[in-house]
Amino acid sequence: MTLSIDDFISHRFRGFDTRENSLAGLRASLAFGVKYLEFDIRVAACGTPIVYHDEYAHDEQGKKRLIRNIKYNKFKQIGGDFKHFPTFEQLLKTIIGSGNKNAHFLVDIKDAGFEDAIYALIMLYRLQKRVTYVSWLPDVLYAMHELDKAAPLCLSHWCAKPDSHIRSKHIVYQAVNGEVARSQRKIIHGERSGWFIDGVVSGAMRDILVATKGSVCVPVNMVSRDLVGAYHKIGLSVSVFSYVDLAHAQSDKDAKNIDLFFVDDRSIFDML
Repeated sequence: MTLSIDDFISHRFRGFDTRENSLAGLRASLAFGVKYLEFDIRVAACGTPIVYHDEYAHDEQGKKRLIRNIKYNKFKQIGGDFKHFPTFEQLLKTIIGSGNKNAHFLVDIKDAGFEDAIYALIMLYRLQKRVTYVSWLPDVLYAMHELDKAAPLCLSHWCAKPDSHIRSKHIVYQAVNGEVARSQRKIIHGERSGWFIDGVVSGAMRDILVATKGSVCVPVNMVSRDLVGAYHKIGLSVSVFSYVDLAHAQSDKDAKNIDLFFVDDRSIFDML
């Protein structure tokens, strides 16, 4: 099967602007006609959801600062990376203002405990039917499912044993018999963590993913045809991150039957 534009997800709008997760990148990818767009949400100290991936950013002096420690109304004063971050609400307004009624959005939520605020904004802008909630944190997906039983969910996870490089940057939790439990923490804020599942997800998380016609997301250097087939067998689709070469994506489609491909290079879209 020859891949088309509808098989690809714009990962943080990379290549559509000089900065990822930017409003300019969002506008450009929407104007281009990209069907699937992914972006990340972190939460400032005041509880404001912002559009950014990492748990930290650099201020005007180049100092690394944790986002969870800074209120949004101080971002411009701090400068550096902070002055560029849009709020989640600004992004939603940009979607509505674009006039695009066809694109679907993968909202990758990096902090847990703020689902009510995120969901309320989605509902306010009436985008609930155009959103999939994505997270490495099971707590986020369990909470979103409680808010909206019909919302499609996507669990990101490592499907091969994380190496020392991954472990140096992340807290790695390991599933037992495929189960990823909900923690007892009310808030997980400013953490970079995820789960290693040796095989397919099982238990309560599998049940809610299947019930919502959801999916999983795994790294390109870990995915296998057997894993994709096992997920397809229980009714879950598989997306893989990230690709910078169309030939690589086509080869993996043919060999592994992957459903959707995250893209880090606009040139892939230009070639379709």
